[in-house]
Amino acid sequence: MSFSQIKDQDVARRLLQGMCRRQRIPSGLLLWGPEGVGKTLAALEFAKAVNCESATGDACDECLSCRKTINRNHGDVLYVAPEGKGRLINVKSIEAMTEMVIFRPFEGGTRIVIISDADRMHEAAQNKFLKTLEEPPSKTVFVLITTSPRRLLPTILSRCHRIRFRALQMETVAALLQEKEGCSESRALAIAPLAQGSMMRALDLLHSDRREVVLDIVRRLSSGEDPLMISESFATHLQEKEKQIANAIKAEWSGKKKEGEESQELDKEALEALVVGRVRREAREYLRLFDSWYRDALVKTVDGDDTLVFNRDHSGDLQKNISSERQALKLAAINEAAKYIERNMQSQRVFRDLFFELSRPALKRDRATGG
Repeated sequence: MSFSQIKDQDVARRLLQGMCRRQRIPSGLLLWGPEGVGKTLAALEFAKAVNCESATGDACDECLSCRKTINRNHGDVLYVAPEGKGRLINVKSIEAMTEMVIFRPFEGGTRIVIISDADRMHEAAQNKFLKTLEEPPSKTVFVLITTSPRRLLPTILSRCHRIRFRALQMETVAALLQEKEGCSESRALAIAPLAQGSMMRALDLLHSDRREVVLDIVRRLSSGEDPLMISESFATHLQEKEKQIANAIKAEWSGKKKEGEESQELDKEALEALVVGRVRREAREYLRLFDSWYRDALVKTVDGDDTLVFNRDHSGDLQKNISSERQALKLAAINEAAKYIERNMQSQRVFRDLFFELSRPALKRDRATGG
């Protein structure tokens, strides 16, 4: 059955399935937790189960309602997501959604409104949405998905039944990589710890060269190569990634139009907004990998236990002779770089400054001990 597809979320799955079975569903649900752990999948499975013709508390995946939801063309399952250059859910999107939900469900069941990245809702949009949530239309359920519930108004949180999702187990991530992606066991076991419980991140690592790039930069920095030269080559790499992202978005948009999906023309501003958002995410993921490496180096320095590190397949390459203070400074620099990326500072400049910080000479105590 459909809810069984949600891995390592037993409590969340039981709560959602119980609501469907008893047909006692609150008008507002908040699914929150880390990225890539099954929140969106749970929302879709919930939407199927609520309107499934079998009425068993789970989806049959065979009836017309289930098939429509799977193909994302069910008239009573609405989707709201961030858009525009700022990747925000604006008032206009909420107003358009509100105009839809004032009518009865088209197919006679329950209307499900799935709001992805709900924390990206502009404050004015949140206030607009709150009015609808306070007096929800009959047979309408709002499902908010977020990684940062604190960014939502307390009044919205108070009107939603909150369901927490946790990070996936490392064994689950490794098994899914092998079962769904045909990944070898050795590679799956190398990727799983780095994914830190996120299947989305695991798939990114599997299908990209991001980790290999980071490992190469770490090696070059530790060998004393000029960080300016490294930053220039990395800037070229990022520019190439940006082109690839832009081409991929154009291809996605063209594919939707060919399939007959309703969509507006992808104008220059919309393309730029999508590219900026994905490039920023790309930069964040590079920083996450740098953070995992230098965090592992700190763990090896303090503890030496390989079971606690993420880069287990490269444990022997970690610099263990650098003081914990120096490793902590490197981690602080990576954290600072992440803040600058979030503020939309030029990524090439952010990484250049970071590489200089990561290549700084050892502290006096390190040099005295040969580090």
